[in-house]
Amino acid sequence: MSYTKPISILMIAAFCFAVLHSVHAQGAPGAIGGIELTTSSDNPAPGQTVTITARSYTINIYSAKIVWTVDGKIVQSGVGMTTFDIKAPELGKKKNVVVTGVSVDGAYVGSSVSIESGSVDMIIESDGYTPPFFQGKLNPAYQNAVKIIAVPHIADSSGIEYDPKTLIYAWKKNDRVLESQSGYGKQSIVLVGDIVPRPYTLDVTVSSKTGAQAQGISIIGAQSPSIGFYADDPLYGALFNRGLKNSVYIGSQKEAVVLAVPFGFNKLKSGSNNLSFTWLINNSVHPELTSNESVILRSPEGLAGSSNIELSILNNQKILQGTRAGFSALFNVPSAKDKASVITF
Repeated sequence: MSYTKPISILMIAAFCFAVLHSVHAQGAPGAIGGIELTTSSDNPAPGQTVTITARSYTINIYSAKIVWTVDGKIVQSGVGMTTFDIKAPELGKKKNVVVTGVSVDGAYVGSSVSIESGSVDMIIESDGYTPPFFQGKLNPAYQNAVKIIAVPHIADSSGIEYDPKTLIYAWKKNDRVLESQSGYGKQSIVLVGDIVPRPYTLDVTVSSKTGAQAQGISIIGAQSPSIGFYADDPLYGALFNRGLKNSVYIGSQKEAVVLAVPFGFNKLKSGSNNLSFTWLINNSVHPELTSNESVILRSPEGLAGSSNIELSILNNQKILQGTRAGFSALFNVPSAKDKASVITF
């Protein structure tokens, strides 16, 4: 009677190092020796959890003894253990993952994959109008041109990040490669809003000459432009630090000037004005104010009350750029409740 000695985990690991060759790709699948590996992320960020899945078309892998090794150290083993979670290393580092399997009839299979990391920050800038010294973030409006700048974080083996100007950029919009804007050193692109506005996915894959990669993805959607109202003080000018919310109170000076700022609209830098302003006071249109970005409000002599001010702005050259907003002008002393939502001139 013959006796077969069970195959130990250490023997499986030794076999794996003797016959396998590492697949040098950042999270890319490998298929060596009967096992195919796929990863949940091809370009993980540092510290991101990556799930590696093993499949085989040569053995029944679900009944096989599976051993997972990371950088030569056994980290997981057992029957049918076809998945393994690993955290991506820090920039410039690499983790070599090897998986081996032994079927119930003694057949050996194995494969390996290298896990590296990288990330890409994406800066999105719209060419829509903002007032001087505006420090906020302006979301793209319909038919704006949008500039996207990729800021990659890919490092060499010593942990030093590559100069972004020396990297290769592959830009895609909704899975369509933007060939004319992709290539060596093309860190930024400019896209013009479609006439039919729909959100789109923009992704960029950044590669070094040595094969290290990182990926950035952003969903870009446009919205209607907006109008901001500001007090235009005769002494200090436009008070951009404090916008009007719902109402403006005209005090003892009997007069106030309100400036309308067309946020997100594309204004001509020179030449004729492409924006038309339609001011309505108590639902009456004032055609004499069509080209005016501001309105002068005067308190009626001897009267108290309020007026509703509305403004519609349209871009004569970009049909999707239009919006409407308004506020109330109060000509009486506001109550304590009203004072919280008005600006006194």
